[in-house]
Amino acid sequence: MLKKIKASLEKSHQQYQRYYIWLILAVAVFNRFTGLVRRDFWYDEAFTGVAVKENFNDMIIMIINDVHPPLYYAALKVFSSFFNYSVFGIRLFSAIFGVLAVWALYLLAKELFSRKVGLYAALVATVSPFAIQYSQEARMYTMLVFLILISAYFFVKGLQTKEKKYFAFWGFFTGLSMLTHYMGIIFSSVYYVVFVAWGIFNINWAVLDSIYKKIKVIIKNILPTKEILLGYVIAFLVFLPWLKMFIHHISIKGNNLSWVKPASFGDIVVNIQMFLFGTPLGEMSSGMPQPNELLGISHISVRMAIAMLFGIGIVYLMRKERKEKVISLLVFSTGFMFIIYTLSATLPDQQYFVARYLLPAAYFIFIFIGLWLSRLHFAVVVLVFGAYLGLISQTVPLTNSKGYNEMILHMDKYKNKNFYIFTAFDYVITKYYLGAERLTLFNYDWPQYNPSYWAAIGPDLKRTESQDDIRNDPNALIISNKPLTRSNQYFGTEGLVLVDQYNNILIYKFERN
Repeated sequence: MLKKIKASLEKSHQQYQRYYIWLILAVAVFNRFTGLVRRDFWYDEAFTGVAVKENFNDMIIMIINDVHPPLYYAALKVFSSFFNYSVFGIRLFSAIFGVLAVWALYLLAKELFSRKVGLYAALVATVSPFAIQYSQEARMYTMLVFLILISAYFFVKGLQTKEKKYFAFWGFFTGLSMLTHYMGIIFSSVYYVVFVAWGIFNINWAVLDSIYKKIKVIIKNILPTKEILLGYVIAFLVFLPWLKMFIHHISIKGNNLSWVKPASFGDIVVNIQMFLFGTPLGEMSSGMPQPNELLGISHISVRMAIAMLFGIGIVYLMRKERKEKVISLLVFSTGFMFIIYTLSATLPDQQYFVARYLLPAAYFIFIFIGLWLSRLHFAVVVLVFGAYLGLISQTVPLTNSKGYNEMILHMDKYKNKNFYIFTAFDYVITKYYLGAERLTLFNYDWPQYNPSYWAAIGPDLKRTESQDDIRNDPNALIISNKPLTRSNQYFGTEGLVLVDQYNNILIYKFERN
């Protein structure tokens, strides 16, 4: 009886296995397309929204001032225009690339190892809180990930077939990744390391009977081939129209990254923890944000387990799989993170070690996990995956801003009203939702500070340094994301009353005598 059941299951598996990836992609669609307007934009997303609402030339000026390449914004502007630049439309663009990234991950893992590895890797990516989070953010990271994964797919195809067309496609998509985020430029160096490792580990040392021959073969495998040069030349040509602006951005020397805290070597493991369990949504991420907390489990316990399992996994897979493929996977993932860490540690004022910048590495970690799972019995895989889902379910819930998305549905109540905002960050967010025409900035803690040089604010900023201007404005309303119960030397709460509330967004006015 058991044999018949087993045979029937095996027959069904053989019959339907080609549909498994479509089932996984369907789950990915559900996870990424659900709840796109559940929370408000935070500052970085608001910058994106403000930028794409501008005309094309002003948008380009904004992203130049904020040190970004143009491809994501240009493509998003066209796409989101069909949704009137709404929160849904802007985030939908990222969600689509989030699903495409899962598909590209499957193709790459399948090409490197097997269909089973591809399915397991795609399944991990489908449920990873970190991957889902950045598939629902109005930023360029999932677009970058997709372009890097599809580039890596063609690169691996080229290494295995030696066909020039694959290296040409690799170069083209690598160029596009460079135009999406400057991390694409740094990642482009990783391919050469993989190319060298692939060549070295495929040397047949047994037929080399002298040191001279060995050195000659090593040098031959270190030097770039015509196919490699072709890919890099194509990538350069794709990026060439933006090269002058990139050189300008390099000359700034990381001035716009002053908010990033220096990283330590151990943060590589912390990043893997984030890849698996996510970070707080809308986290300002001053350098390394903390990963999501799991109920009853300390961060140090999670990190020790990750470091131990990752180390054991590397040793095990190096013995069981082709070494050049495992090494390639490690270079694409931890190697990329190590390069970013090294740049941040050695270059003055050049801190790049930020979790979301390293999102491409997460997907290669997912392939590593898929490869490891493919070596286990299916019952053990179910147990391991169930334990992972169980840990994800223990994530400590956090409160996110949800008021703006509700407030804009009631704007008829506020005709002819003037809105006052108390921080520059909140000003940018409010500017996306309400427009700049009715906004005035009063910096609650430092009224003299003028943030008009911020890329998302601009020289047309209306601001005041006196609370009396608010009190004397009969149409004044104050928008705040926290209760205004504390007076300071610049602002007094006498006569201040709450008139409306949308979740955590509070609207005040001063009572007039």
